[in-house]
Amino acid sequence: MCFRFFVGLFFVSGLTWMLLSRAEAQQTQSNGVAAFTSPEVASSLQPLATAPETSTAVASANPSGRRIRSRDSVLGDRIAKITTDMEKIPKSHDQIWREYDITPYTKGRNFPATTQPEQTIVDWILRQTGTKTWHSLPFGILTADSDKLYVYHTKEVQLIVADIVDRFVNPQFFNESCTIRMISLSRPDWIAKGHPYLRPMWIASPGVQGWILEREGAQALLQELARRTDFKEIAPPQFLIPNGIAHNVVSKKQRTYLRDVQINAATLNGYAEDRVTIEEGFGVSFVPLSFLDGLDIAATIKLDIVQIEKMIPLMIDAPTTTNPRQRIQIESPQVACFKLDEMIRWPKNKILLLDLGTIPLPNSSEQTEPQNIFSGLAKNIAPSSRANVLLFIECVAGNSVAVPILPVPSQNGTMLPTRSGSAIGANSSFWQGIR
Repeated sequence: MCFRFFVGLFFVSGLTWMLLSRAEAQQTQSNGVAAFTSPEVASSLQPLATAPETSTAVASANPSGRRIRSRDSVLGDRIAKITTDMEKIPKSHDQIWREYDITPYTKGRNFPATTQPEQTIVDWILRQTGTKTWHSLPFGILTADSDKLYVYHTKEVQLIVADIVDRFVNPQFFNESCTIRMISLSRPDWIAKGHPYLRPMWIASPGVQGWILEREGAQALLQELARRTDFKEIAPPQFLIPNGIAHNVVSKKQRTYLRDVQINAATLNGYAEDRVTIEEGFGVSFVPLSFLDGLDIAATIKLDIVQIEKMIPLMIDAPTTTNPRQRIQIESPQVACFKLDEMIRWPKNKILLLDLGTIPLPNSSEQTEPQNIFSGLAKNIAPSSRANVLLFIECVAGNSVAVPILPVPSQNGTMLPTRSGSAIGANSSFWQGIR
């Protein structure tokens, strides 16, 4: 009798334990926690003890099975905890809020209505301070419209920003400009004779060399280069690039090729083509900006070149029921690229010379700006060519002196007469004497 009693008691206890375990598992799954979730992880997914001021914490799961931690009136139900308390903006590093009036630059420089000149200021600040400054601690804000630049950061960063804004809005330098002279040579051996005139400066981009030249030395060097039979002037200094104004040129063309084929009986030819497009050409961005001391100038220079040197043919088997020996020719591009992205500072009374090295020069004609200082890139270079490219950059003031173009050697090596360029720079002594 006792034996049967204990057996019955054991049976009832076991059945009760199973029912309780099943109910607990269902309750856990209904809360959006997996059956095999550890207690530590499960505890982190429990409903919030207190809800944000404008958000409501929800203990139960929504129909999608996600654990809802916030119900925002604008963003809807969210897993992340969301608050909208503006008083809690981080200021643990003594950040300060400043609004800079940039209308003397954005509305006083005759920009086209479709442009956003304030973006040039923002880009320069990001370049000077680094993007990490605005995307990591200490917390900061940087944004702008056509009237104001809005900045929230530490005093140290605000001082840098204020200095940059002063340089953009200072009317003292509105009449200053830069000219760029771009020439190409087939070989880089010019440096042997030009070395006495060159004072090296540090350039971060691999393969690019920089020098500072006195104006007299630059004159002598250019006259020496013009005597070479491989001398070619890609972009003569006939265009002014005003101080603080971004000069952007894009000249690219699209080239489509067959990259791959895949067998597909549903198609007409028995295979599907994978055709892709490469943009070949160049993009140039140049922004000069004077320093407040009036002695130095800096410039951001970006150059991006993509050249398709040749297309390498490849044969791929693409058998079909009607043509079991069918082969299709696909192509693999041999591409040469060059990138330059620098911010360089040099004295205004000196000439900056950049040797870009022997780089690819794609021939392209689809330009967004038909008249600009880099127009010669599309007209004066041969398709798929390479050359040693030199940039002579000079800061000038005013716009009243005609700039002569260097004598260009003819086919037989004799010097052709010089001709005058368009007006640029009252104080430009760089080009005097080259007539």
